[in-house]
Amino acid sequence: MPRSPARSADGPPGAQAIGRAAAVLAQVARHHVRGLPLRELVELTGLDRTTAWRIASALQREALVQRDESGLYRLGLGAMAIGAAAMDRPPMVDRCRPVMKTLARLSGDNVFLVVRHGDHSLCLHLEEGANKVRSFPLNVGATRLLGLGVGSIALLARLSDEAVAQHYARHAAEYGLHEVGRSRLLRWAAATRQAGYSYAGAGGVTGVGLGFPLEGYSDAAMSVLAPRTRLPRVRAVQLAAAMREECRKAGLA
Repeated sequence: MPRSPARSADGPPGAQAIGRAAAVLAQVARHHVRGLPLRELVELTGLDRTTAWRIASALQREALVQRDESGLYRLGLGAMAIGAAAMDRPPMVDRCRPVMKTLARLSGDNVFLVVRHGDHSLCLHLEEGANKVRSFPLNVGATRLLGLGVGSIALLARLSDEAVAQHYARHAAEYGLHEVGRSRLLRWAAATRQAGYSYAGAGGVTGVGLGFPLEGYSDAAMSVLAPRTRLPRVRAVQLAAAMREECRKAGLA
């Protein structure tokens, strides 16, 4: 995870304090699933220990973060309430929807938007193409471990090999249920980085995914899914290029 030092503000009075609090809250959100110890919060924000602790304590009083018995910080109920209020129209969906509509129209297939939420991916939106698949809308709102799904693989590939290995160690038992081992996760991540896109299939469905940083949020990925017969490797290469170009024109990647 790159270091995100709190920046000095040249704006109105109080802007610097708000910026520091936002930096703390953003890092807690990124690490919500596993929790964030104070020492890592200090490292990631660039704040000194006392300042980071004071800000985290203030956010805790407002229920925006919570600190468990082991000292790990996670999002609090107040932050979750704010997030729930935004779910009817998530800002990142508004930003990505025009690209997704274009891709669905050009491909005739189904385009998903997923975002990274800690060690998981969260499916936020689906734009259906002409070739609709009845079960696909059920994926919206679902979470998966990183690497379990083509868009989720694209998110996994944005981590370093060391981070992928650490991620696997935290969830080895669950990956075992899917017959996915550490070496396989690392191979998927490496292949995605080399190709610039993910390509995977299961249960008669195949997809191509493209990961990108979504400014102000977490990492995101779009994926195009279709029945296996409609998405051989040669078409996946073409779709990945189209996805990359449409995202570039929209300022997403």
